[in-house]
Amino acid sequence: MDETLLANCLQLLKLDLSITHNLRDDYFINALKTSKREIEKMGVDLSDTTSVEDTKLIVDYTVWNYRKRQEDVGLPRNLKFRIHNRVIQKAGASDAKS
Repeated sequence: MDETLLANCLQLLKLDLSITHNLRDDYFINALKTSKREIEKMGVDLSDTTSVEDTKLIVDYTVWNYRKRQEDVGLPRNLKFRIHNRVIQKAGASDAKS
């Protein structure tokens, strides 16, 4: 993960969680990297490190994982839709080039 993207994601993650200290930064950095890999395994291309949508998707997915880590709940609809739309967008773009 690009250092600039990681720094932006970390800052947004901490803002969302209302955390102002740096005590959990190592944990959050690992959580962000893991979330990025998990989203990519779902078929989303996150190679555009300048995309605001990519950054927000990574942060939102990480926040959901952090908040729901003790519970057995499914992925929220808004995240499912965003991930699904990105997968379809990727498939549509590759078909259009053929």
